[in-house]
Amino acid sequence: MDTWRIDLAGMPAFAHLTPWLTQVSEPDWPDLAALNMLAEQRGLRNSRQLALRFVAQTRRCGQHDYETGIYNTGQVPSRENNWHDFLNAMIWLAFPATKAALNAVHHANLPRGSNRTTASDAATLFDESGLVLVGEDESLVNLLAARRWQEAFVQRRAEWRHLKVYVIGHAVLEKLLSPWPGITAKCLFIKAPSIIELDSLDALIAERWRETSVPASANLFPLPVAGIPGWWPANEAATFYADEKVFRPPRTSV
Repeated sequence: MDTWRIDLAGMPAFAHLTPWLTQVSEPDWPDLAALNMLAEQRGLRNSRQLALRFVAQTRRCGQHDYETGIYNTGQVPSRENNWHDFLNAMIWLAFPATKAALNAVHHANLPRGSNRTTASDAATLFDESGLVLVGEDESLVNLLAARRWQEAFVQRRAEWRHLKVYVIGHAVLEKLLSPWPGITAKCLFIKAPSIIELDSLDALIAERWRETSVPASANLFPLPVAGIPGWWPANEAATFYADEKVFRPPRTSV
């Protein structure tokens, strides 16, 4: 999909991006100059405190060169009229500390060769497909991590009002432009009041990635986003969660 659209701010999964989406809600694609104006207003910096700017991608580059370039120069190669790169820019605006921390993890752990590290794998997974659940009740999140879908989504549905959901993975956001039930994000739980301000949440997520023990891939549990209350009309029916192709059953011990 390469057609520009201006309705994203009204979609639940894009709600946290509203302050920036509304500034580019024109009939046509925003250019890099428009994105860089927002970057300057937001004071975007990489982890080395270099000013972050979006620059035209003129050649293909591997992940190592891409992440190293951002770390060393603050320049993010970006394709114009491209949803993946536009949504990446939106996440930089919404979660600048988190994106800078992820870039630093990549720079420190992403090898030039083909042998990836656990840290770089986890950072890639979260950067592309991450979702953050924010709340103070860990028991509901534990049900989700254990794939006890009926309990988490049906029996305890009313408790979702005490959780906030933020999609950070720009690849997941891109998929949600034309959604289907099987879209799955990798979820990180942040224990905090659900009314937390976005910048404060950003700082907490970034700190998790700056810690010595960065979140491992195994700790980023899968969450089918169509199951989130209010995100997919069909999930008002309890039978929606019976589809094991989407809501896979809990793993059984061997």
